[in-house]
Amino acid sequence: MKRLSLIVLAIIALVVLGVLSGIVTQGLEDVTQARREQRRLEERKLQLEQEIERLQQTLDSLRSDPDAVESMARRDLGWVRPGEQVILLATPTPPPTPSTLTGPTPTPILRLRK
Repeated sequence: MKRLSLIVLAIIALVVLGVLSGIVTQGLEDVTQARREQRRLEERKLQLEQEIERLQQTLDSLRSDPDAVESMARRDLGWVRPGEQVILLATPTPPPTPSTLTGPTPTPILRLRK
């Protein structure tokens, strides 16, 4: 009888240890995932801070330099001064190359009567 109670107690202890092990393992996975997310967010924060700095420099230059305003108007809005001529350069695109069939010639679904 004493031996049976020790076996039951050992089984209960193993079950409790298994449950606790699962909880700890899940907790470690959550911490690892949280750290990865934190690193990703810190990198994104750094990118956004650099973008803010660049935009702030652009804004300061637009407030203080009339040439910067003109440059941005020409570049972004396509503005030109009266009397200027605009020359648009087109980049030619090569014609598509015909694809060659490899294998048997496909059979048409419908045939036109002659």
